[in-house]
Amino acid sequence: MILKNCYDDFLDYMEAEKNASKATITSYITDYKVFSDFLDIVGIEPRVDTITTQVLRSYVSFLKKHKKYANETVRRKINSLSSFFNFLYETEYIDKNPMAPIKAPKKEQRIPIYIKENELKRLLEAPEKYARFPEHRLRDKVMIQLLVFTGARRSEVLALNFDDVDFGKKTITILKGKGNKQRIIPLIEPLATDLWEYLQTRLPLTNHAIITSDRGNRMSVGNFQSLFRRYLEKSGLGNKGYTIHKCRHSFASLLYQNGVDIISIKELLGHEDLNSTKIYTHTNVNHLRKQVEKFPVGL
Repeated sequence: MILKNCYDDFLDYMEAEKNASKATITSYITDYKVFSDFLDIVGIEPRVDTITTQVLRSYVSFLKKHKKYANETVRRKINSLSSFFNFLYETEYIDKNPMAPIKAPKKEQRIPIYIKENELKRLLEAPEKYARFPEHRLRDKVMIQLLVFTGARRSEVLALNFDDVDFGKKTITILKGKGNKQRIIPLIEPLATDLWEYLQTRLPLTNHAIITSDRGNRMSVGNFQSLFRRYLEKSGLGNKGYTIHKCRHSFASLLYQNGVDIISIKELLGHEDLNSTKIYTHTNVNHLRKQVEKFPVGL
């Protein structure tokens, strides 16, 4: 049985039954291309019955030594292939899963970089000072606030519509998070007020998207990123290595540092696994150090 045909079935299954996002499907396609190239290099016919555990072990070695992928990239590609072979086994394409003995490298626990409070203040103030045109100030201010005050991902902010905002309850529903799940985030000030004011400038609505381009269409990823980078530069933060995703880290880290429990942060971020949220507990080390330094060492 040709491996590519089975992989196409797997992608259909992930999209139709598992409701995988387009980004996930694209990632799987890229991962399969790397595996297919490996089989071609070592001269193994891409058929289901030719893929053994030994072949897969050689592939892991190929990813590390030949491709020199980072640990996290190797981990993701192995997990991707594991999902495929689990599918083959569960759908009875194969009687034994050759991927079962293969273990992905453990996930590295890295302390997330986040934008500090005083730096966030400068970033939030940037649209008022540096917007290219006066009519863009409110839009750009709302864009930055949505990133900073909700912890939403870039894709989630771009997908937001005014229909997702309940101004009465002061909440916003993130509808298109990872796995197409939804979560409700309370709106805090000044975001709630600025969103309402921005809505008034857009009435009557011809496009329900909150963040729109100069032409009135939903803003593209490229324009969104360029605008964010511009405000980083104007705020004097351009050389810090900050990205849009660091706003999400900042949201979680600052909540934790100010006493919000980890379960609440997990819900606000839309994490399925609590371990994904626990990394933010490490960001409190500096605060704890200041507290420990108060210990009476002269005892």
